[in-house]
Amino acid sequence: MATMLNGAAIMDGALLLIAANESCPQPQTSEHLAAVEIMRLQHIIILQNKIDLIQESAAMNQHEAIQKFIQVNTQFAFMAPTNTYHHLACYSVFSFMV
Repeated sequence: MATMLNGAAIMDGALLLIAANESCPQPQTSEHLAAVEIMRLQHIIILQNKIDLIQESAAMNQHEAIQKFIQVNTQFAFMAPTNTYHHLACYSVFSFMV
């Protein structure tokens, strides 16, 4: 984690990418969110990626799990389900970043 913190020391925002086909939170997701809290970043975008690999009901269940996990740890600015292969929500995310 030290390398990640050093590399991100000049950042004022973060993208937290969570794979829809895995349970949430994964250990690495918890570590990255802890790093975001340590750095006191206020601009966070959470992406629920790979939603094309699971059923809609599973995506909704994981979305709720992500919201509960994030609520406990930090406030987030934007959360979107994405599928980069089909460019789903990519433009929304890009416009939010600018």
